[in-house]
This record gives sequence, C-alpha cells and structure tokens, in this order.
Amino acid sequence: MQTTLKFLYSLSLTFWIGSIFFFSMIAAPSIFKTLSREHAGNVVSDIFPKYYLVSYVCGAVALISSILLIYFGNHFSHLTNIIKLTALVVMIGLAVYAGEIVTPQTHTLRTEMRTVQEDSLKYLEIRKEFGHLHRKSAILNSAIFIFGVALVLLSAYTNRE
Repeated sequence: MQTTLKFLYSLSLTFWIGSIFFFSMIAAPSIFKTLSREHAGNVVSDIFPKYYLVSYVCGAVALISSILLIYFGNHFSHLTNIIKLTALVVMIGLAVYAGEIVTPQTHTLRTEMRTVQEDSLKYLEIRKEFGHLHRKSAILNSAIFIFGVALVLLSAYTNRE
C-alpha cells in the first residue's frame, strides 16, 4: 500500500511540475513565435482550463496520497510531514488563485483589448493591466514550480537508502 501511495505522490508531483515546465518553457514560447499574437492568445486561452485542471488533479492526488502515507505510518519526521503538507496546500492554493481568479481577469482584459483601437489611451491602459496580470500569473506558476521541485528534492532525500 505504501509503495502505491509513494508512487502516486511522486507521479502526480512530477507530472504537475513537468506540465508547468513544458508549457512555460516550450509550448507557450513556440505558440507565440509561430502564430500571430491574437491567434496565439486564442490557443493559450483554450489550453489554460486544461492546464489548471491538471494542476488541481495532480495537487489533490499528491495531497491525498501524502495524508494517507502519514495515516498509515511513514518513517518521516513530523517536521518533514508538516513541510510536505504545507507546501502542497500552498501550491494548490496558488494554482486555484491563478486558474480561477487571475486567468479569467486576464481573459476579460484580452477580450476588451480587442474592442479598442490599438494606439488609443484606453488600449494602453488595458495592455498595462494585462501585463500586470500576466506577470502575476508567471510569478504564481514559478512559485508552484519551485515548491514542487523542492518537494521532489525532499522526497528524494527522505526516500534514500
């Protein structure tokens, strides 16, 4: 049972941070390099609900498997368990905030930008706010990624033989 739970924890965590790495470093840059800004925005907007669903599912699996490992009595210290659970809750919270708050706001602004003249003051104001939300999203995803890598490192360290 513990082997299965450790596998689910490791798989969900690495899949989660792998999806962040792939999307941020490979997919999004290629999409924006290949397509016009408008079409690239459409593609990324279509991907985001699925991207965040992966985060929610992977986060839930990692959290539940961690809780079950603690319940069934693992050999990790109390501090290690608190660090794991806290990091996972923070990661899930950041993902939910990014996916359910920041992304819809960004989508609204992107839609609004398309309705105004590109060289107008209103467009520049909207574009500035869009840039702010985009940076916030990037920071949130970076934080999730860093927490995830730290958890993989912690897991490797605590599972060494």
